[in-house]
Order: sequence, then structure tokens, then C-alpha cells
Amino acid sequence: MKRATTLLLAALALAALTVTFTACGLGATRPSGAPDELRIALLVDDGNPQSVAVFEDFRTGLEAHINIPVRIIEDATHIVGIEAMRAGNLDIMWGSPFVYLMAREVMDVERLVVTDNPASINKTVFITAQDDIQTMEDMRGRSFAFISPSSTSGFFYPLYHLMNTLDLTRTQVEAGGFFSTVTFSGGQPASIMGVAHGDFDAAAVGNLNLGNLIRSGVINEGDVRIIGDTAIIPFPGYIASAALPQSLREEVRAFLLAYANEEYFETRFGTHDTRFVLPNDAQIQHLISMAEVLEIDLSEQ
Repeated sequence: MKRATTLLLAALALAALTVTFTACGLGATRPSGAPDELRIALLVDDGNPQSVAVFEDFRTGLEAHINIPVRIIEDATHIVGIEAMRAGNLDIMWGSPFVYLMAREVMDVERLVVTDNPASINKTVFITAQDDIQTMEDMRGRSFAFISPSSTSGFFYPLYHLMNTLDLTRTQVEAGGFFSTVTFSGGQPASIMGVAHGDFDAAAVGNLNLGNLIRSGVINEGDVRIIGDTAIIPFPGYIASAALPQSLREEVRAFLLAYANEEYFETRFGTHDTRFVLPNDAQIQHLISMAEVLEIDLSEQ
């Protein structure tokens, strides 16, 4: 029922946005087979709310590179974006890895680029403050905290890692057979602080969240210790409809890979040295396998 309601709301929203998505372009000499206008969706939850202002440099730069008018469509949800792309009313959208998996369930799509920062490795780390816990196996019989049942870095990735690394079933991880108790702390800071203060013997938290808390001075680097980590969690990126000519997708990708406006990256992602890079297929394959094994409802991610 929830899924049907979501799709109905998406259909209504899509109908309301049809005029926007299909608006006429500015006119330009186009490469063979290219659309009259390239339509790119900016999602409502896409980073800093001030980011729209810096998109003008991005838009005009891309427009000049591909010689096609570019339209940025604001305030689309990922559900509406996928439906619009499937209907042929949208060419490119921004999305998380889970949005990409949702989109490929209903149409042919391609990840053009993802974000990357040399100082930011997106993965889950297992932390403890107990001297007698030095390895993952040492967590056996101890108290443990996940973040929430819907958290990517705070539940899905560490759960899948524990199952594979320690040869455990999901039930053994969640309901006994390995840990003495399993808790959902409700937030990354709660898990990190809980470990530092001895409320939990160990926890699974996002590497970036841990780094932010240390840099902010909330905890000291020596307050907790990392004893293991998961595979890298893919960053979000631009997803293109396969209906776009391959040559045009390559031109857009080339522009994105070369784009280096530091104000854009600082405003949109919070770090001036973030850049767009090629997707890592191994990372997305790991995510696909995890989603299948854990039967993750992609519509809720």
C-alpha cells in the first residue's frame, strides 16, 4: 500500500512538472542525434540549499561544451526524477547509489561520474574503546551498536560485512549468537560517544562521521580505536538515460571530469577539493550483491 501511494504521488507530481520538463530550449547547432535541449534534474535534497546559485556557471559551461541548450530543473524528488526519465522527459539526474539501482530496475541508465575527495573515504568503520578488543573476532560476546535499520553506513554495510567476514547469518548478527546485545543508537554521534563513554563495547559508524566529530573536538582521536572497516560505499553522482546518444553522454562525462570550479564544489559539497571522477564498477557490484542478500527496499533509501 505504501509503495502504491508513493508511486501515485510521484505520478501526480510528474504530471504537474511536465510543462517544466518539456519546455522548449534556447536553440543551438546540435550534434547528430542529440536532443534539442539537455534536461538535468537538481533534487530537493541535493546538498546545500544555496547550491542553486552556483549551477549557472556549471550550466553555461556544459552548454558551451556540448553546443546544446542545458536546462536545470529544480526541486525534483528522486522518485519523480526516475519517472520523468523513464517517460523521456528528463535526460540526466543526480542520485545516490540506491537511486541508481532503483532507476535501472525500470530503464537503461548509466552512471556518468561520481564525487570524490582524496581526504574523504566513504566507508563504515568498527570502533571500540575497550583494551581487550583488538580484532573483529574479539567483539564476540560484547555489546554492539548499529545506527538505525535504514542507515547505509550504520547498518547495511556493517551487517553485510559481519555476515561475510565472520561467517554469520543475519539472525546471528542481529538477534544473538555473536554479540551479547545489539542496540540501535539512533544517530552517528550517539554511537561514537556511546563507545567513547563505555555505553557500548563496539559500534559501526561512518568513517566520515567519525572524522568530523574528531575534527570538531567533540572527542579526541585516542578516545576510540578502529578495529576493522567495510568496503568503500559509493558516493552519489550523475545518472544519464541510455536514450541519450552515447557520443553525447561521453561529451557530458568529459566536461564533468574536467570541471574544477572550487566555489561550486565548496558550496554544493562542502569541500573545495571535491571533484567528479569515473565510477568504480566493483563498488557498485558490491552494493548490488548486498541489496539482494539483505533484501533492501530501494524505495525507502
